[in-house]
Amino acid sequence: MDCGDFVRRGRIGRRVFVGRCLIMTDDDSNQRVERRRGPSTYTLSFGGIIAVAGLLASGVATYNAVQNDIASLKRGELYQERTNERLNEELKSVRIEQRETMREFNEKLDRIIDQWAHGRKR
Repeated sequence: MDCGDFVRRGRIGRRVFVGRCLIMTDDDSNQRVERRRGPSTYTLSFGGIIAVAGLLASGVATYNAVQNDIASLKRGELYQERTNERLNEELKSVRIEQRETMREFNEKLDRIIDQWAHGRKR
């Protein structure tokens, strides 16, 4: 076996082979903990912050668009109800006017029939 840089860990201790010498250490001794290099997974980058802000703005815009659509539908519904009420009132007045006209027509027709019947008998 080559005595290059080689690290082997066991239950009792740690053996470190460096070059041609063997160094024995206990696990209880201060061991160097290697820290991971680079950005932490818990930090937000500037791009991440911009992305989150963009998503938030998009959500707010979507919410506002939906609220505007709902308000427009409600206004349209109210307009339709008012239009229906106005048309119903106009239909009622036209029907009343039609009944009056038909009554007058029938009265005139009855007078003409009475005059024609009386005029023929003479």
